[in-house]
Amino acid sequence: MANTNLESALANGISKGIREGVGGAIADGLVGLATVATLAAIVFNISPSIKPTSTEPDPDWNRGLKRGDPVAGYTVGSDVGYRIHPISGERAFHAGVDIAAPTGTPLFAVGLPGVERVRVDCGNEPGRAGIFATISGANPSNPSQTFLAMHLSVCNPGEYQPGESFGKVGSTGGSTGPHLHWESRPDGTKESVIPPEYWSLYQVITGKLPPRLSSNLSTGFDAAYQWTLGKEGGCSDHPADRGGRTYKGIIRSVAQRHGYSDPCTMPESTVRRIYETEYWNPARCGEWQTAQMQLVCFDTAVNFGVGGWQMFSTQGRRRDGHRYPALPREERAAAVAIAQWRLEFRDFRVREAPDQRVFLRGWRNRDRALLEKVK
Repeated sequence: MANTNLESALANGISKGIREGVGGAIADGLVGLATVATLAAIVFNISPSIKPTSTEPDPDWNRGLKRGDPVAGYTVGSDVGYRIHPISGERAFHAGVDIAAPTGTPLFAVGLPGVERVRVDCGNEPGRAGIFATISGANPSNPSQTFLAMHLSVCNPGEYQPGESFGKVGSTGGSTGPHLHWESRPDGTKESVIPPEYWSLYQVITGKLPPRLSSNLSTGFDAAYQWTLGKEGGCSDHPADRGGRTYKGIIRSVAQRHGYSDPCTMPESTVRRIYETEYWNPARCGEWQTAQMQLVCFDTAVNFGVGGWQMFSTQGRRRDGHRYPALPREERAAAVAIAQWRLEFRDFRVREAPDQRVFLRGWRNRDRALLEKVK
């Protein structure tokens, strides 16, 4: 049954997005994705030592990295989002993830299966990125995507097979110690940065792709939460975002319901509670049997609001009168259908609200990632 209040709900907000770029909120009171407007100086606050992890699990290849994640014997220090700049002491956006590693540690060209050669271009920004490398051609499903390695001691430009060494870790530019700063840019521009995918950092520091999970998806809130949170950014306040200031995609009005006037001051425990109580439970995502449908349910509730999820899943009407068809009986097919409908809805949303076009690329990137995940 269609939600009669859906049309007004969809008109009240725009969700925000950083995976893979920027995104927006489509329902009032939803969790969006953090938006990137400008990038400030990119510098790392060095952890005191490398932290090897011998019992590291095999995480999903495409999971977005965050602070504290173990990767091939290292631990992610700073992650994507706003922070206090360790040199200037000012609040600035940090566009990648950092790992502390000794000067001279080799770095390797990255590329997904099917990639034969990638391009490495080198540059130098004294006082900022230092010696840096830009790697292109690593993702056959997204030719525009680039990866950046910064603060290097050595960078050798040219064409490489994935796994061949192109440079070495250093501490050049604006840096407080030897480390690797690693970025993922799905659109090839600094405005499209996302939390880098696990596989890319694993490969650049080991020369190999990580082992795959025996199962591509797991059921339950924790699995869906980890995937969706991996698409979120830090603190953001994009001027075109109708949801206003956000943290980990949670807009101000939602944070206020949980006792925080500024979402950027919320602890991680509150972020998790909000995701579960505002989206997973009301959308009844746990009642689906398959991991694919649970993930699509949860991520759609997060991006479109629970009303948006109901529109897609219960033959609801869009504001222009379009009614969505009944879902396929098989859950995986239903998950794929909703992911495809989300992509089509983004174009409708921009036609309805042209000022939101700034978010379109990010919305599409996120929906395509979801579609690939549940296929």
